[in-house]
Amino acid sequence: MNSELAAVGVFVLCVAILIPLAILGYRQSKRARAVSDDEIGSSFLAGVAFLFAFLASPLGILFAHISLRQIIRTGVSGARLATAALWIAYALTLLQLVALLWGSLTGYFR
Repeated sequence: MNSELAAVGVFVLCVAILIPLAILGYRQSKRARAVSDDEIGSSFLAGVAFLFAFLASPLGILFAHISLRQIIRTGVSGARLATAALWIAYALTLLQLVALLWGSLTGYFR
């Protein structure tokens, strides 16, 4: 019972960390779409964030936040791609956390 309680505690802690970051990402994506200009160029980091959203979703979250920050600061295009990468990475990270919690509670990893 003690290890199950620890697994639930870790899951709750991870979700508690992800929720404020998701709110920040939502605000960043709104600002990035407002200043993004297709005439200036494209954000390389938005493409990297989209790639890592599928390969290693926590890194995809990191690169998407950095990309949105760069888009807000410089006005380059790529806000839609970075926003898509952000939400895909959050969804896959949450799915991975749920799978780990399920595996811990059912004894799948023993």
